[in-house]
Amino acid sequence: MTKRQEEIIKDNLRSYKANFDFIKIEDADYGGGFYVFTSEERAKNGDWTQYCYNIDYLNGWLYGCVQAANGIMKRKQEV
Repeated sequence: MTKRQEEIIKDNLRSYKANFDFIKIEDADYGGGFYVFTSEERAKNGDWTQYCYNIDYLNGWLYGCVQAANGIMKRKQEV
């Protein structure tokens, strides 16, 4: 990951780390994307949780995880 890419995700990555125990982000072997691992065991086994095809997708994914963890988005309620 380049310094510019790190700068793009730094706020959402910090928020993610504050809400979850583990994250490891690796450059994909092809296409410029990223593999995201959400536990040490998954990282050890190479079992990624999410593939993000570019830095903007990764940034949005991190943001969405934090929003969901904090209940910002509510499900529709049955009437």
